[in-house]
Amino acid sequence: MSYLYILLVIFLLFNINIAMEEKEFINDIDNERADAACARLSGKSRSYILSLFEDNLILINNKPAKKSTKLKSGDIIHITFKEEPQIDLTPKNIPFDIIYDNENFAVINKPAGLTVHPAPGNYDNTLVNALLYTFTIEDDNDEFRPGIVHRLDKDTSGLMIIAKNSEYKMLLSDIFLNRNITKKYLAICHGTPKFVEKTIEAPIGRDKYNRQKMAVRDDGRYAKSFFKVIEKYKNAFLAEVTIFTGRTHQIRVHAASMNHPLVGDTLYGGRALYGFSRQALHSYFLEFTPPKSDEVLSLSLQLPKDMVALQENLLSEK
Repeated sequence: MSYLYILLVIFLLFNINIAMEEKEFINDIDNERADAACARLSGKSRSYILSLFEDNLILINNKPAKKSTKLKSGDIIHITFKEEPQIDLTPKNIPFDIIYDNENFAVINKPAGLTVHPAPGNYDNTLVNALLYTFTIEDDNDEFRPGIVHRLDKDTSGLMIIAKNSEYKMLLSDIFLNRNITKKYLAICHGTPKFVEKTIEAPIGRDKYNRQKMAVRDDGRYAKSFFKVIEKYKNAFLAEVTIFTGRTHQIRVHAASMNHPLVGDTLYGGRALYGFSRQALHSYFLEFTPPKSDEVLSLSLQLPKDMVALQENLLSEK
């Protein structure tokens, strides 16, 4: 058997293993969310379908679609299926603070350094594992991200809303989708700003050259952030940032686009200061009207200890 023949066999076997199945479906329900329709029609879990949306493997009428797109009867759904990860989520005693709690949802303070949901290489040291240990989460068919309504980056700390059942997960998700929630962050940025307040409206999409990054792109998704300077230091400042959309890395990208990257955010041009090496970003304020309630819920947090220590070191430079 020749050497070239052996290489050909290996090549064919490898490509058979990595080949991804493709299927088309015709939607049959009006006004259904794309992610829900894809899960229903394909018989796959919602978490798996969401991962396909994130990888742009789902087309609606031959065009890329958002998971929240409302479909019409007759819409053609094209799905490219990738290999499904085998996950067995294990509850784990990972501490976090509970800020608000009732029978249907909770609001927690996510520690910095804790990944929100399992991913390749980390299936048992995530916030999801911690939630399963602390709460009873019922009727959530998302075996990959039970309870998760929205996300914070691994190294971002602060307030997160957790759903305890599938009904409230959908209701709370709609609050975010319809932007019926106020979300504010505290960020420590590099530089000396020439503004006190500034609104950034710049679309965000995946970076063309680095898949780990997002970037301001003309063909990206609409994104809006409002920066308000709270305190200035010698070569940095503390800002309150209100976001009106929820794009991946939104504050980090918008801050870098102003040439004021977050302290510690090396992915977007920031630098570690005084040993502070994570992005200096903290989700400190949420205000919304919970589902099936008429009362506004307003919650806030102080800066975490590591950001307080950074702030004190910056103040000492004055």
